Parts: sequence; structure tokens; C-alpha cells
Amino acid sequence: MLQRKFSHVFDGVVWNTVVLPDENVLLLEVRDHARKQVTFSALHYDDDRFLWHSKVLEEPWWVALADASGGIVLITLYIDTNNPDRKGMLAYTLADLQLLWWHNDFTLARRQGDCLYGFSSGVGSKPLVLALHSGKEIPAPTTSGPLAAAPEEKVLRPQQYGDGTEYFRTVAKFLREKLNLSVVLSLEYVEYSGKIFIAYYAQEQSLVSHLTVWTDAGELLLQEKTGEHLKGIGQDTFFILSGCLFFVKNKHELISYFL
Repeated sequence: MLQRKFSHVFDGVVWNTVVLPDENVLLLEVRDHARKQVTFSALHYDDDRFLWHSKVLEEPWWVALADASGGIVLITLYIDTNNPDRKGMLAYTLADLQLLWWHNDFTLARRQGDCLYGFSSGVGSKPLVLALHSGKEIPAPTTSGPLAAAPEEKVLRPQQYGDGTEYFRTVAKFLREKLNLSVVLSLEYVEYSGKIFIAYYAQEQSLVSHLTVWTDAGELLLQEKTGEHLKGIGQDTFFILSGCLFFVKNKHELISYFL
């Protein structure tokens, strides 16, 4: 059996997470639809310590966690609630969530190093590149010369397989033989450190989701019902980081196990 590392229940739906492996920090966006309020938290996952918890920004609802790097947290601001394409960008310090800079017309497409690539949504949408630490518009870096190697991914995420694929049939057969159940719609699978991780959906009284962990010899180490009364399937429903398993249960609870 696996040993639980921690569990945290939030007052809202854990909507999005961003991992900063160099800082050992997990950022969480939690949305409370009844109160129309978004809160943000930063958890130092190695020692289970919050840098800050359930912080509300000046704009309480029309904001979303976008990315983070280099001690900076990037938040998307929806400028026009009637037009979701109109966005701005807010940059906060990771240490204490203090506003560093903002840009009132920028949609982030991707981050590469200290450069933020995106575009303005004004008349005749145009590409823009912003400097991560200042928010200033800068010329697009040239791509001449050798390309830098992509950084090694420190977060291990599962592969998703839909019903009808060969891999789905193989894993579904394994689960049927082991647990006497029928998997529906989709499953997620990954192997790590002699263990097999499978997230799957089953039709009980309603559509439910489960996460299981097995030894490579087929011994069940963990089985958690992670959701019920579901209206659809998710993606990247768990991940492995720093030798631990992380997932969200019932939309509100962040759980981690030692591996």
C-alpha cells in the first residue's frame, strides 16, 4: 500500500495547476462558481507548506492562472466579459503575490525562457513578445545559430487512450480480469519506478472515475474513486513529480502519495 503524503481540501473547484519544479512549488487556481470568486494558492510540495493560500486578486472572477517561471506568476485577465478574446496579462511575484507589471492587451501563446510570445487583440491582431521580468515589449529574438536543447521535463504525465484503440482494449482487459469491471470512454496510463498507474472511467449509478496504482507484478497498491456524477471525461487527471503521485479528488481535494 502507498503512504499518503498530504491532503488539502479547497473551498471551490481545483480548476488548474501549474508546477514550478525548480522551486518545488505547485500553483493552484480554485474557482468558486457560487460566489463568483477565484482564489490562488502556492504550495511548497516537498515540505507541505503554503507560501500563500486562497489569495483573491483585485479582480475576483475574470482571471485565470496562465503560467509561471523565474519567480514570477502569470495571470490572464479577461478585459471584456462579453468578448473572451480580449485579454490582458498580470505578473506577480511568486514569493508573496505582489503585482510586478501588467499589460492590458496581451494574449499569451507560449513562454520560452524569459520571453513571452503572444499577440494583441486590438484592431488587426498583431504578434507581440514581452520580457518576462518587466512586461516590456521587446523584439522577437532571432533564431539564427544552434537551438538550445529543450529542458528536461520533470513532471511525468499519463498518456490518454480512447475507447476503440488497441491500448485501451489491452488495459481494459487487465482491469476487467483484476477488478471485474468494465472501463468506458477513456483511460490514462503511465509507468514509473516499477509501478503502473491507470486512471479510468466506469458506469455505476453514474459515470465515475478511479485511479489505481499497481506493481509491475500486478499487485494493487492503491485504488481511489476520484469523481462521481461526472458529465464528461478529463485529461491529465494525475501526475508524478519529485517521487510522489498528485491528483485531485472530487474536484475539491488535492492529494499526494509517496511512491
